[in-house]
Amino acid sequence: MKNRLEKRKEEESMNELLAKGFRLLEEEYPYEVKANESTIVGVLTTTKESDAEEFVKDITKSEVIALASNKFMIFAQGRKGEISKLLKDLSIVRWYLYELNDPAYLSKTEIEDEIIKECKKIQNEKKGLEKSINQFAINNKEKIIALKLSIESYGHLLRLYVSSRTTSRTVVIQGWIAQRDLSILEKSLEDFPETILIVHGPEEEIKNIPFVEAKNPIMNSFQSIVGLYGLPSAKEVDPTIFFVFTFSIFFGIMFGDLGHGLILVIIGLMGILARGLKKGIRRMFLLVMMVGITSAIMGFIFGEAFGAHLTDLLGITGPVYIFGLKYPFLEPVNDLVEVFNLTLIIGSIHVILGLVLRVINQIRRKEFDELIKDTTAQFFLYAAILYFLTSLGILNLGIDPSNKGFLLVGLVSVSIGVGLALLGQGIVSILFKKRRRNIVRSFFGGIGMGLIHLLESFSTFISNTISYGRMLAMLVAHVVFLSVINALAMQVTFIGFQILILVIGNVFVLVLEGLLVFVQTLRLHFYEFFSKFYEGSGIQHKPIFIFNKKMDLSKYGS
Repeated sequence: MKNRLEKRKEEESMNELLAKGFRLLEEEYPYEVKANESTIVGVLTTTKESDAEEFVKDITKSEVIALASNKFMIFAQGRKGEISKLLKDLSIVRWYLYELNDPAYLSKTEIEDEIIKECKKIQNEKKGLEKSINQFAINNKEKIIALKLSIESYGHLLRLYVSSRTTSRTVVIQGWIAQRDLSILEKSLEDFPETILIVHGPEEEIKNIPFVEAKNPIMNSFQSIVGLYGLPSAKEVDPTIFFVFTFSIFFGIMFGDLGHGLILVIIGLMGILARGLKKGIRRMFLLVMMVGITSAIMGFIFGEAFGAHLTDLLGITGPVYIFGLKYPFLEPVNDLVEVFNLTLIIGSIHVILGLVLRVINQIRRKEFDELIKDTTAQFFLYAAILYFLTSLGILNLGIDPSNKGFLLVGLVSVSIGVGLALLGQGIVSILFKKRRRNIVRSFFGGIGMGLIHLLESFSTFISNTISYGRMLAMLVAHVVFLSVINALAMQVTFIGFQILILVIGNVFVLVLEGLLVFVQTLRLHFYEFFSKFYEGSGIQHKPIFIFNKKMDLSKYGS
């Protein structure tokens, strides 16, 4: 059926080109057909017009017309012997011959009409075939899906059999299975008493233990974003549980608007409840709903809705207090210093969390030398940097920098951090290396490299912390954009234009800034957070799919 459609499509294309050629021929080369002459019409595929003219050079009544870049129409009339020779010459090249019903007695206009009539006939047949195919697919949807799944299932079984170990009477198959699915496998094998199932946990030296997707739909949605960086390996912490909270909070701060947040929640719910959507699309809508919730919460805290003060929209003129606190709790434009300080504190906590997770990963991998010379040093260095930023007034932790206890913590952090950075390599060499012949050389040999790492860590941690200030920048941009749109709408007197400006402006901000905030949130996690502890070198667990006639096919295909 496919070849027939392709042939019809090619014929339709050629006939359309011929119709164009006939129109040009009527204008350029008019003459009548005599009864003792034969006529041929066709399309020659070649790159040069001279090649087409070479075929008809001995025929007086002929014309070559360029139809496309490599398509030339040949129209020739002559004695039957001449036309027969021409057809024989053309049989060795790429040549499309238009079949005339009675070419000896047709005029050019009659041939053109016949071509147009044939084109319409082919188009109608094509539409009828497409309609029949679509109706067949609708009527046999479940059978087609079942056939597709069966083929995939047999393919999986074939690959499994090829990779198995076999004898004349035995087949040994091994593979990975998630702990939660083990009971399902055991129950399935109850019908095969001759089967022996041996289950054991992964051995410690095995590195490529596959990663299993979470069953929880929220975790699963955010895992797809974490997967852009890489999947967690067996010997590192899966950051998804932390990513769910921090990604949603960061997005909510940068997109803090009650109105826009609720719109995202509604869009997410509509996508989740829609029928026929694939699993990956539903994940995306669930993600949209989650960030919409945090955006609405932060918008309520900031007192912002569609770029206007929430109290103004509700018609409240006097001061408002909630739980004894003046509302709004924070105003992005009026409380710039406070919001900036909040973003830096959140960023500091985020960086420290990354360092803590690195400690856990290094303990899991038994990388105690790296833990001492690198991570521990960076912990104390970062504590010293926070003290440094607080002393300069950039960061406000609510502690007086001149406080003796705080000063002592800063000095101890600087001393330990710098000491471990410079001498950590030597300490590790003494503690963990088997050969200790030259202790002095081992102790002081790493000072040069330690100094480089010290300067690098110092600059990196400062830039990492300040980088979280971008949350304030995106929040202020969101408020300013919407304020400009609202002010522009108020300049127009006609209410219809006002509504149009507000709708288009809010949609523009919702889409464009939503995308920008998404990218900035990813950046804060990929560069400032994941780089501290996460490698993402894991591989995806892909279970073998076995088709069962009792399966619910409604969730496959659409």
